[in-house]
Amino acid sequence: MRAYGARPLLLGAALLGVVVVSALAVRESMRNTRERRAAAERTVRDYAMFASYLYTTRAYLFARERSRAFDPIHPGEPWVRSALPPVTVLAAIPDTMERCGPREKFPVYRFRLDLPSRAITFAGTRPASAIENIIRDSIPSLANRPWVKKSGFAYLFVDPPGGRETIAYSAAVDSAKTVLAVYGYRSCYGVRDTADYSLMYRVVKVLPPMVPGYVEDTTRSASDSAHRVADAGSGMMMGGKWPAGMPAESLLTLTITDEAHRTIYQAPKGGARSSNFYGVAPLQFVGGTTFLVSLRPDVARFLVAGGIPESRLPASLLLLAGSIVLAIAGFASLRSEIRLVNSRERFLANVSHELRTPLQQILIFVQLLRLGRTRTDAERERSLEIIERETHRLIALSNSVLAAAKPEMQLTSGPVDVASVVQTAADFFTPLAEARKMRIELDVVEPSIARGDPGAVRQILINVLDNAAKYGPTGQTITIGVRSEGKIVRLWVDDCGPGIAASERDNVWKPFFRVGGTLDDSTGGAGLGLSIVRDLAIAMDAKADLSETPGGGTRFTLALHSNGNGGAS
Repeated sequence: MRAYGARPLLLGAALLGVVVVSALAVRESMRNTRERRAAAERTVRDYAMFASYLYTTRAYLFARERSRAFDPIHPGEPWVRSALPPVTVLAAIPDTMERCGPREKFPVYRFRLDLPSRAITFAGTRPASAIENIIRDSIPSLANRPWVKKSGFAYLFVDPPGGRETIAYSAAVDSAKTVLAVYGYRSCYGVRDTADYSLMYRVVKVLPPMVPGYVEDTTRSASDSAHRVADAGSGMMMGGKWPAGMPAESLLTLTITDEAHRTIYQAPKGGARSSNFYGVAPLQFVGGTTFLVSLRPDVARFLVAGGIPESRLPASLLLLAGSIVLAIAGFASLRSEIRLVNSRERFLANVSHELRTPLQQILIFVQLLRLGRTRTDAERERSLEIIERETHRLIALSNSVLAAAKPEMQLTSGPVDVASVVQTAADFFTPLAEARKMRIELDVVEPSIARGDPGAVRQILINVLDNAAKYGPTGQTITIGVRSEGKIVRLWVDDCGPGIAASERDNVWKPFFRVGGTLDDSTGGAGLGLSIVRDLAIAMDAKADLSETPGGGTRFTLALHSNGNGGAS
């Protein structure tokens, strides 16, 4: 393992594990929610089915009570043909007819249909020919159905020109359950006369009392039936408290349709029929009607403890997204740590390389002087110059390392004579430049007074000159220029080196970055020079930039703010 050891691998594995565990937890949570929601919805639909079944049962009982007119023929008991009673055995007014209309406009006919001859005997009035044909053609087959024989009565809805009405009929059978005759009469039960449906809807408790937790809405009276009917299709909270269970109008919509799916009765009027929680039950005895019960969506929370579980998908996805973001942040931090470790190793290697060369040079020439192996005064002077040059190089390197180690730059801001600083830096760097047969030229126009820190400007120049000397060819000319341009004092350094590619000009300001440099090339360097330059420029509120010279080298530019007061301190 490298210097950073197994810690990054363990941290990466832990972050990956967090994401995997979060994903599994989200999946399990979603699965549990789906299962619980499906179970709750099944329960509520079962309630709706039970309600529709209960309504059809009550409707059958009400209809059977209304069919007492057939008691004289004793439906279900065996008859012999010769003993069959006449049609007049049925009462002249077999059933309540108030809702069918005035008697003169709705005269009641009674009939006896003998089978298999299909001879019809009428009492009272005679129906329209269309109705008579229905009685002769349809009633025999309907009366032979097992459920009609078993119940002893049935109703058939018809549509004559005068409006919808009903044919009530009952079969007289022999001991073999063969239909001998069918008795019947005119009625409007179930189409115009829907009083039983209304009564059934009001009084029948089709659902159990609510589970604990139902909260009374004190802003509305429990007896405010009109409001409950008006709100039956809304999603608002239901108001009121009923010890024996909430009334049907607050729970559901009851819709009764015929065989052609035409609505016969609906309560409350305009109630919702598209609920996901519904139950359907047929009632063949009464015109082939179908009872559809649609529960209000907000009823579910009263029928099932806790109601229908809401989907936790957004929260689950948020948890998963948070885990992924945490993992990404952790991996980014881990990557930064690894890069920092690599940078530190590279920095130590570069600094060691930079220190080794001048120290070896100094050691060699000190030993030559100590052993007296210099043959002439010129050789002795040259040795001292090399020692001085390498010492300056070590000082510059140590200054760069110290500047890079400071957590933040704390500079004094005052007037700076840039021309004077340029001259000082040039004098300091001249020995190193002459050792490489390089020449430094100054293009300075005085006065050039800027606002900044003299030491920082000098350090910037030395670092830039050091880079120019390292990467430039032997014998090149390095030009340092200064111009005062209104509110800006511009300082630039031109070299004759290979230049810096445009794609790498943003990277050279980063610590430890070297353009094409390796630990073994002759340029050396720790990759800190321009990074320190940038930090010093930012600390002085100045701007540092790199561009290309007309001759193909690199131009470094430092734009300082001009000092408005004039003189330098």
